[in-house]
Amino acid sequence: MSAIEMLPSMRDAPPMDEARFLKFLEARSDDERWELIDGEPIQMMHPPSLKHQRIGSNLERLLNDALDESRPDLDAMREIGLAVPAHPGFRPQVDVAIVDRIPTGVYFAERFYLAGEVLSDTNTRDYISTKRLRYADPPDCLHILILSQTDMAVEVWSRTNDWQGRVFRSPEDRIELPEFGFACTVRDLYARTDLA
Repeated sequence: MSAIEMLPSMRDAPPMDEARFLKFLEARSDDERWELIDGEPIQMMHPPSLKHQRIGSNLERLLNDALDESRPDLDAMREIGLAVPAHPGFRPQVDVAIVDRIPTGVYFAERFYLAGEVLSDTNTRDYISTKRLRYADPPDCLHILILSQTDMAVEVWSRTNDWQGRVFRSPEDRIELPEFGFACTVRDLYARTDLA
């Protein structure tokens, strides 16, 4: 839910940048989760569903297993803030990202190589479309993954494919991200859920 919908006093306020967003967060409860999408604070689902967490955890674990072998300078992390320099009003909290093992930035990783989002009630298709376009801006980002939690479906958007999306739906479909030495099946990403 948008802060503008919750707080009428924000209706006429100009779009937020990172500094105003951090000030806004200081005034909010610690148990609230927010992200900044095109200058607008958006409240995230709290807590995420167990299935959402399991899918994100599976992706993080599989990525880190591959990175440990092929790219020890990188690390997959969950639920971190990202910064896209060209968009100061965009500070999302991504479900999974590949970042430098020692990331740049204090609150938001300033360089990322992959962004992974698990769809949820608050992470709607509209927000995901905006996020996907923004994630694709920095030249270091190579892949964007969007995972459903209502059915087995993984969208893979890759820079090497001119950001044309490909959807994997079969449990045995193989997803390969050679830059990270990563390969898994769709079933692997949905392990330990009722979808597997």
